[in-house]
Amino acid sequence: MNTHSVDRPLVLAVAGVSFGWGSAGKLDSVLRALRGLCVVPPRVVGLSTDLGRPLLAGSGIDRWYEVKGTDTARIAEIVHAEGIRAGLCVLDGPTAKSLEAAGVPAVFLDSLPFLWSEGDLAWLPLEAAAYCAQRSPRMGEESRAVVESAKRLRWVDAVVPPIGPARRTVDGPPEAAVRTGERDSPRTPGRPRQALVSLGGMQAPGLPEWRTYPRAVIPAVLRALADCEAGAVRVAGNLTPDLIDELAAHVPEGLTVEFGPLVHDDFVAAMDRCDLLLTSPGLTTLLEASTYGVPTVTLPPQNVSQIFNARFHQEATGSDTRLAWPAQVFDEEAVIEARRQGEAAAHGVVHDGMARASRHLAPLQDELRSRVVTAVRRAGDADVDWRGLATVMGTEGAAQVAEEILAAVGQSGA
Repeated sequence: MNTHSVDRPLVLAVAGVSFGWGSAGKLDSVLRALRGLCVVPPRVVGLSTDLGRPLLAGSGIDRWYEVKGTDTARIAEIVHAEGIRAGLCVLDGPTAKSLEAAGVPAVFLDSLPFLWSEGDLAWLPLEAAAYCAQRSPRMGEESRAVVESAKRLRWVDAVVPPIGPARRTVDGPPEAAVRTGERDSPRTPGRPRQALVSLGGMQAPGLPEWRTYPRAVIPAVLRALADCEAGAVRVAGNLTPDLIDELAAHVPEGLTVEFGPLVHDDFVAAMDRCDLLLTSPGLTTLLEASTYGVPTVTLPPQNVSQIFNARFHQEATGSDTRLAWPAQVFDEEAVIEARRQGEAAAHGVVHDGMARASRHLAPLQDELRSRVVTAVRRAGDADVDWRGLATVMGTEGAAQVAEEILAAVGQSGA
């Protein structure tokens, strides 16, 4: 890996799409890599990223601005006021375009390049200073043609936190725990002493009713973990206090459960400690779990990209722990077929299915409970390569994107 350094502060604008928490996790990983390459730590200014802000609480964002990515005039004002010299946008095409219009070189990180069609050409910032497309296990020809039309394309590895010595926190000393991806004791996924349940960021704009997913899935998962004699369970995700109270009423007797969101660094630490991860199949979480070799059950998907993510994970790891929705909720192939008419059409099929699910929660929970028990027991299969997805995609993406940021402002060199 090439190393670059700067001898004066870099003021960097960052933004992540407000759909799920994957963009926030990737922003955090890239910022950590960037700080490791800079003699003088960069000053970071956040734009929008409303949903991801809780996850970035420990990421050293100096100031946040409420601004729409399409508000080019306001972004230009912020650029001038803050002295911004570069931008990093994760799946936020409009903000990347507005930064470029303001004279700021923007690095666009595309973590879902396999998802695009010609209908997305106008939204994607194909003229950005750098278009970093995260490698994908599979890509259709149409998606590849769209991404390869980017003016300055670079394919990068998976953007995940590094494995190695203790990582230095924003405020000072290294963390006490050294995360190496190696454990003192073997994991016991079939009867987990510690289980981590991850829902990601569910309150994305435009979702008609995000609460149906946790209401259907969490009671089923907790009952299944009790059936498998699990020890402690942590449920992570941006659950509201009232919903946590509602879900806590479903905790089986004898099972110790803690609810609440975790900032990115704490989430990675909890994942590293756990015996089993049960997660809605966001790609960032699956890549992080694969980097650390964590046995994983992929819960039913929340959107069209998660259908592909779960299938990538299953294929790369050789696991049999992927859970789809029962047919009465929605058929995955119907969602994929609808994607031909655009992402909104695919999500319409998902949302209609979740609306049906909300009317039949009790029988749905019973069916999911049985499926989760089977998947948890399969997670102990010795033939599974839990690092397989990270092996296929590589793990140096955060450093590669950080290098592109420095190169974009002409600050490469010792």
